[in-house]
Amino acid sequence: MKRLIATAVLTTLVAAPAFAQSYPGVPDEGFYLGTAIGQAKFKNDTLDDLGSVGFNTDDKDTAFKLFAGYQFNPNFAVEASYVDFGDFTADGNATIGGDSYSANFDASVDGFGFALVGRLPIDAGFSVFGKLGLIAWDGKASGIIRENGVVIESARDSADDIDPFYGIGAEYVVNQVMVRLEFERYDLSDSGEDFEIDLISASIGYRF
Repeated sequence: MKRLIATAVLTTLVAAPAFAQSYPGVPDEGFYLGTAIGQAKFKNDTLDDLGSVGFNTDDKDTAFKLFAGYQFNPNFAVEASYVDFGDFTADGNATIGGDSYSANFDASVDGFGFALVGRLPIDAGFSVFGKLGLIAWDGKASGIIRENGVVIESARDSADDIDPFYGIGAEYVVNQVMVRLEFERYDLSDSGEDFEIDLISASIGYRF
């Protein structure tokens, strides 16, 4: 699946110049701004392991994104973004030797991205696009273990790095108002542990 998506993105970026064309009422170049809302899904071995031993895990949350870009021609743009992926949690309870134990884990990630965007115009105002980029992300995680209601261990950690992301989507522009539906995958890693965040979002924006 990952290879298929990456191939689709590369195909869009490479093939876009061969389909260069413009349509009345659709800006060929210039700045644009937009905002998006969607659902982020967090994929990580640690969270999966907690789920496999009976923890209640919530690996999805509402995500928000702000983006700004510059369209050089009908087929090529650069785009900067800020995205907040939301919070991801796990919690569980167990009774061992007559003692009651509970544990809670939560994590959050946000970051600033920069991407190259290749667009294939299909019909007046409608196009499909692919993007390749990097995200400078910041993540925070914390965990608490309680025995009979008393905290016996707690920890907090944070991490940051720059990692790749890619996406595909569809866009429609009418009277300079832009609407999008897109899928993005963020491949993050820290200290040898891999994280994937899939983001499906709907956007609205304006082309100047």
